[in-house]
Amino acid sequence: MINNNILCRTPGVYSDGLTRGNSYKVIDINNDKEMVRIKCDNGRLRWFPLSLFNVNSEDIIDLISWKFDDEVSNDANETNWIEISMKMSDGSERWCILFTPERLKNALQKPDIHPPGLHIKHMIVVRSYNVEDIQSVLEYLNQQGELISATLPLL
Repeated sequence: MINNNILCRTPGVYSDGLTRGNSYKVIDINNDKEMVRIKCDNGRLRWFPLSLFNVNSEDIIDLISWKFDDEVSNDANETNWIEISMKMSDGSERWCILFTPERLKNALQKPDIHPPGLHIKHMIVVRSYNVEDIQSVLEYLNQQGELISATLPLL
């Protein structure tokens, strides 16, 4: 693997040295510690966890666009979520639900809710339903390599 290139799938906490989707030449590898040494974006040689890279030459899937699937209401007492769908760089489509903290609180305070809690893998909590806020959250999740796991395939 030394002198081969590997693709960064997520910069993790190393956004100052790695860029998602960039290819890096492997300088050294420590299989026992699962670490790889590369020359990072700032020109320094540094060790990184192998888990940040696609070592099997898998394609990186990126967000191309997204749209609201529901009408957004500004009713302060609203309790339901908003669904969005996304187009991805591999041609697939995905979807998820968005809750604001206020709507989530309203939903959980309903007296007839059972059980009195929820777990939804494809739920993203956003500050507001403002397009810029949602775009920022989706871009962040995409750059961290978490958008696929936070959404479901649209069938």
